[in-house]
Formats: sequence, C-alpha cells, structure tokens
Amino acid sequence: MKSAFKMKGMDFGNSPQKQVPLSKGEKKKGTMITGGSDAEVINDLEDRIDFLNSDLQDSDSTMEKGQIMTQLNKLKVRLKKERAK
Repeated sequence: MKSAFKMKGMDFGNSPQKQVPLSKGEKKKGTMITGGSDAEVINDLEDRIDFLNSDLQDSDSTMEKGQIMTQLNKLKVRLKKERAK
C-alpha cells in the first residue's frame, strides 16, 4: 500500500511564477500587468518587450539604456520559461 505524504505548501511541480515587476519607465507610462491564461501572460511579456525596445531606441541616457536592457533581459528570460511550459 502506497502512502502519500505531502507537506502543506510544498508543491514543486505547480509552483506559480511571479510576474516580472514593472520598471520605473513602465510605471510612468501606465503599463499594466493583466496576467490570466498562459497565452495572455505570453502576449503581455511580448508587448512589454516591444515597448521597451522602442524606449531603448528613443533613449539618450546611457544609464537609462542600461536599466532598460536589464529589464529586457528579465522579460526575455521569463518569456522563454512561459513558452517552454
């Protein structure tokens, strides 16, 4: 007879992913994270990446470009994880 033991709060297979927080620039522009289904999360991430790429091209500040690149890298990693599900 098999015995199933599961500690409360310990579900390694289905742990929810946290959304990448908005950058300062995204907050200023009024960007929102809607979430929802996997497809909606992927669409949100793709949109945020597109917007940040546009911001990167428009930016004159080296420091701002660095912050945008950091945010872009986080979003790309998260997008890759979401697509792999």
